[in-house]
Amino acid sequence: MHNPCIKRIMILTALLACTACGSVGKVFDRRQSATNQPLTVEASTVSLYLSDIRTLLEGDAKSQARVWDELQLDFTRAPTTTNRLRLALALATPGHPWTNAAQADGMLTELLLQPELLLSDEQVLAAVQLNMLRSRLSAETEARQAGTSATRTSERELAAARAQVELLRSDNSRLRTELEEAEEKLRAITLIERSIRERNGANSNTGEIGSDIDE
Repeated sequence: MHNPCIKRIMILTALLACTACGSVGKVFDRRQSATNQPLTVEASTVSLYLSDIRTLLEGDAKSQARVWDELQLDFTRAPTTTNRLRLALALATPGHPWTNAAQADGMLTELLLQPELLLSDEQVLAAVQLNMLRSRLSAETEARQAGTSATRTSERELAAARAQVELLRSDNSRLRTELEEAEEKLRAITLIERSIRERNGANSNTGEIGSDIDE
C-alpha cells in the first residue's frame, strides 16, 4: 500500500510534469556537470524521479538493488543536479535498506539553496520531500522521547514498587521477631506461674501432713 504522503507527492509532481512537458524539452538547463558542460533537460526527468521512488517503495529486493546501484553509478560518474536530486530523493525515501535521512536532508537542503539550478517542478518535489522527511524525523524523535519518558516512568514505578516490597518484608521481619519475643516471654511467664502453683501445692500438702501428726 502506498504511503499517503508519498502518493500525494507522486500525483502533485505528475501534474506539474504534464503542465511543463510541452516546454521542458526545449529548455536548456543551467546546471553544470562535473566537466562543466551544459546539460539539456528531457521531458521525462520528473518521471524518472518518480520511477526511482516507486521502485524503492514497492519493488522487490532485486529491483530496489538495481535502482540503487544505478543511482550511485550515475552520481559517481556525473554528479549533475539531476543525479544529485535523484540520489537525494532516494535517500529520503523510507522502506529500503539504503535510506539515510541525515544525508538526504543535507543534499536536499543544499539543492534548494541553489534554486536557479532546479526547474520549478524539481523545486516543488525537493521541497515537499524535504518537508516530509523532517516531519518524519520529528515524529520519530517525539516517539523516542515519549518512549524514553515512559521507560523512565516505568522504571520509577518499578523502583517504588520494589521499595514498597522491601518495606513490607522489613515490617514482616520485625513483626515476626516481636512475635517470637512475645511468645518467649509468655512461655517464661507460664513457667513461673506453674512453678509458683507447684510450690503452693507442695506447701499445702506439707501443712496437712503436720496437722495429722499433731492429732
